[in-house]
Amino acid sequence: MGKTLRVAVLSNPGSGRNSRGMAWAEAILKDYPGVAHHLASNPAEIPAALENMALNAPDVLAVNAGDGTVAALLTALQERRPFACPPMLALLRGGTTNMTAGDIGLQGRASRSLRSLLEWAANTTPAMEAVWRPPLKVQAGDGAPPLYGMFFGAGAIVKGIEYCHQKVLRPGLRDSLGPGLCALRVVYAMARNDPRYAAPVPMSLQTRPGIPGIEEKREYFLLMVSALERLFLGAHPFWGDAGGTLYFSAIRARAHHALRILPRLLWGRASRHATADNGYWSRKIETLELRMEGVFTIDGELYPVRRDSGSVRITYGQPECFLRFTGARK
Repeated sequence: MGKTLRVAVLSNPGSGRNSRGMAWAEAILKDYPGVAHHLASNPAEIPAALENMALNAPDVLAVNAGDGTVAALLTALQERRPFACPPMLALLRGGTTNMTAGDIGLQGRASRSLRSLLEWAANTTPAMEAVWRPPLKVQAGDGAPPLYGMFFGAGAIVKGIEYCHQKVLRPGLRDSLGPGLCALRVVYAMARNDPRYAAPVPMSLQTRPGIPGIEEKREYFLLMVSALERLFLGAHPFWGDAGGTLYFSAIRARAHHALRILPRLLWGRASRHATADNGYWSRKIETLELRMEGVFTIDGELYPVRRDSGSVRITYGQPECFLRFTGARK
C-alpha cells in the first residue's frame, strides 16, 4: 500500500550458521540504518531484547537463528506479549536444522533472504505472503511453566536427535540433509526393532477428539505433534483425517509391516496397512495429554520428564503471523 514497514532483526550469534560469523548481517544492515539489530545468545536474553524492540513498534521481526531460538521467541511472545501490535515474523535460516523456517520462513541463504526482506519492507521487491499458524503450547507436569514451539516429539525421535548431534551434524551437514539422514536411520531401526536407535517408551495417551484404541497405556516407538505442514526434506508424516488444529501421529512398538510402509508414511502417503490394529494412528487433534518417563523434544531441544510429575499437556496458543516468499512450498 506504499508504506515503508519498520523492521527489527533478532540474531543468535551462537546458532549453527551464525557461529561462523555474522559480518554478512552487519554489512547488509549498514545499507538500512533505520533497522535495529538485537542479539540474544540464549533464551534468557530474549525477553529483554523484545522489550527494547517494542519501544519502536516494528511491523516485521526478522529472526536470524535456528529452531531452538525460534521456540524460545515464541514462548516469550505468547507469555509476555511485549508488543501492543504483534509484528509479522520472518524466519531466516541462521541455525543448524532450520525446520521451522523451512516450512513457514524465508527460503534460501539467510543473507539473501534478509536483503530481500528489507527490499520488500521498503515497498519494492519481492512479493511476500502471510501465513498464520498457532504454536504448540506444552505444559510438562503440574505447575510447570508452558513452553511453546512448532514440533513435539517423543520416543525414537529423541534417539534420532541424539544420533544426529553425535554422528551427523558435527561434520557439517546442515538444514534438512542431516536430519533427513537421521530420520532414515531411525526408520530402519524401528523396522528392525533395534533398541539402540528406537527403544519403545511406555506412555499413557488421551487425545481430543478421541482416537479409538489409543487411550490405554502402551509402548510406543514414536509420537509426534506439529503445527508445521512440512518437516525436514519436505516430510509430512501425518496421514489421517482432518478436523482438528494440530497434526498428530503415533506408532506402537513392534507395529506390523513397518519396513514396508514407514517410508511412505513419512511423506503422508496412507497405506491400507497403517491401521490402529497394526499399531498406527494419525489425525488432526485439539489436545493431547500423556504420561511418560524419559525425554521429549520441542523443536530439537530436549526436556526430561517423570511420570509422577503429572501429565504433559499439549494444546496450542494464539496464532502468529509468519512471512514467506510468494509461491513458497505450501
